[in-house]
Amino acid sequence: LGIPGFIMAGTNCLVQVTCNATLKTYGGDTYIGVMTVINSVREIFSIPVSGLTHGAQPVISFNYGAKEYRRVRSGIVFISLLGAAFTAICWALVLILPEQLLRLFTADKNLVRLGIHSMHIYFFGFVFMSLQFAGQSTFTALGKARQAVFFSLLRKAFIVFPLTLLLPKWFAVDGVFLAEPISNIIGGLACYITMRLTVLRKLNRQ
Repeated sequence: LGIPGFIMAGTNCLVQVTCNATLKTYGGDTYIGVMTVINSVREIFSIPVSGLTHGAQPVISFNYGAKEYRRVRSGIVFISLLGAAFTAICWALVLILPEQLLRLFTADKNLVRLGIHSMHIYFFGFVFMSLQFAGQSTFTALGKARQAVFFSLLRKAFIVFPLTLLLPKWFAVDGVFLAEPISNIIGGLACYITMRLTVLRKLNRQ
């Protein structure tokens, strides 16, 4: 059950190395700095959602073992709605205050200027990331390690990694930043819809 988290961390490292190498080719050191700052902002926004979903795992697991299926369903709905609401607020902050968020980490005016556009691209559809967290945490909490591992690999290894290499051929530097929102939307929806069709449907019957 610890493998999904390990894979997520490992694929994040793989993607980061790939992003930096691609940005070096298409945009230079300044854009590597932009990506570093944007990733720092993303970490601040994603840690509360990660904490919420990881904290819910033992609650979901305990109630599932106790056959309290209503509570399991309520827990899944709760983390889904709260995570979506929080990431929607974060997305709004990125749209409204991108310069202020970037200046938390750098005073370089050129980096901030370039970073505003890149940040808007990178955080597009950020709310879908919460669906990935909710779906994957539910699979892990219920002991469905195979599904959790698959969706860990799907978003980063099978979507972000190839897109980071392919999209810059058509969109230059913007292509590197486009890979993340595309993976959030596809990976998040795939994970959450699968969880609803398998886990929640079964809970409703039980």
